[in-house]
Amino acid sequence: MPDAKVIKEWALECGADIVGIAPVERFREVNGDENPRSIKPDTESVIVLGFRYLNGALRGIENGSNWGTFSGCDPAGMSTFMQEATYHFCRKIESAGFEAVPLIRHSYDLRNQGVPVSPDSPAPDVIINMEYAAFAAGLGELGMGKLFLTPQFGPRQVFSAVLTELKLEADETFSGSICDACGECLKHCPAAALNAANERVETFPAGTMRHWALRVESCQICQTGTSPRPYSLGLEPNRVGAACGRACNRHLEVKKHEQR
Repeated sequence: MPDAKVIKEWALECGADIVGIAPVERFREVNGDENPRSIKPDTESVIVLGFRYLNGALRGIENGSNWGTFSGCDPAGMSTFMQEATYHFCRKIESAGFEAVPLIRHSYDLRNQGVPVSPDSPAPDVIINMEYAAFAAGLGELGMGKLFLTPQFGPRQVFSAVLTELKLEADETFSGSICDACGECLKHCPAAALNAANERVETFPAGTMRHWALRVESCQICQTGTSPRPYSLGLEPNRVGAACGRACNRHLEVKKHEQR
């Protein structure tokens, strides 16, 4: 039976840049419409794979000369690579005799689009919160600008998740501090979508994820490099390539360089 070390080696071999494992118990208090066990009742482990956006993909936006470099890898190109890598990773798990359910981020607008199969079941589709899954798997934290941050890449990654009945050794939740509330994301947001005066606290079973309030309607009209989410009416766009995401990335890259 593959252990956590082998599972992580497989994930990296298939193309993931980072990988973490969360026990399903960390989702115990999560609502049914975003709970892994609503999808696979015998889930024991939630494996989260992270795929980096290249720093160079932001360069054209930063210089105001080439916007297609980043948009070319998101949402279409990056999503395709992530899904293929996740698929091949799941193949390895299933070839070892265990089931693997691949999940990617979807708009929460797609929830409750069907009829529950039983009175005690949520309506399809069940969509897990990918940021919480990454937090539960020990990969990083949610920054005050509502961008998920990892020590390796700051805001520059996208996640997939795999549910399996394999009971694997779990990673500890992230205990460091990546976001220093510098406010660079807020200062560089031309649409005033972020509001530091109205801090919101979101409490999850394994800890608290805090961020400044984000006005999605302002974020959706931003012209600085946001990428809209397909099939979403209410979910904020991908902000990694936007002015706020790039400001956050710059700050963390400089900070990392100074700490070397």
